[in-house]
Amino acid sequence: MSAPVSSFADWSAEAYLADYYSRIEPEELCTLRFLVEQFRKLPRNCLALEFGIGPTLHHVLPLSPYASEIHVADLLPSNLEAVRKWQERECGAHDWAEFTRRVLIYEGNLLPTESDVHAREELTRSRITQRLLGDAHRPQPLGPGYERRYDCVLSCYCADSATADKLEWSRLMRNITYLLAPGGLLVVAALRRCSAYRVGEKCFPSAGIDEHDMGRLFERLYFRSSGVTLRVEQVPEQRASGFESVLLASGLSRLEGPPVKSGQRSAQTGSPSAVQRQ
Repeated sequence: MSAPVSSFADWSAEAYLADYYSRIEPEELCTLRFLVEQFRKLPRNCLALEFGIGPTLHHVLPLSPYASEIHVADLLPSNLEAVRKWQERECGAHDWAEFTRRVLIYEGNLLPTESDVHAREELTRSRITQRLLGDAHRPQPLGPGYERRYDCVLSCYCADSATADKLEWSRLMRNITYLLAPGGLLVVAALRRCSAYRVGEKCFPSAGIDEHDMGRLFERLYFRSSGVTLRVEQVPEQRASGFESVLLASGLSRLEGPPVKSGQRSAQTGSPSAVQRQ
């Protein structure tokens, strides 16, 4: 893309929602379908985290039937404020009903009623019990001393859309995976082979990763090879936004063996954000 890459100090949750969530874009149709499929692997009443939720709610809508609690984390207070407004039904909160309806269709309810949509949204509101500040540049992304681990960690269009550097992307992903419990499910969505994506008149960086990068990452992060799913979805309609395909991935971490401890991690770089393009 020809426009210069912006700092995340220029990030606007309102512009982002207007550009990508006034309707269901093709990449989100693919992503929601994938999430519905992958969350079926979860036990009931699990503890789940979406890291890098941004100002959005749609990715936790298919998660709420499985989770006793959902925690959501983001670097930017303005993004968490958008989540709070929706959760507390404030005037001006973004309307996610179309996305909720699509999730229900993918789950098998081919003609969801308004009551069905309302019930899922109310369930999701009740399941979100913590809104946390998080920074994937830190070895412990939710802060020193935060020791909770999650049965499911979801991170969509987050680490890949926070940096233009593949090595830094892998560090961010390693830190996010630190929050996953042994045997837990990691679910990731990323822009594929994208160097920058557009929000309004501004462009933000992307790491240019593909399925080979993601596959190597899962190998290094101690996931069961038989439990890893990688999928590429073509979305040529989004060429003007800076990408033409997305990468969807999930993996089950091993029940035994040491996750990488925070003290063993590589030194972190100082890029401004690991929590965008949700």
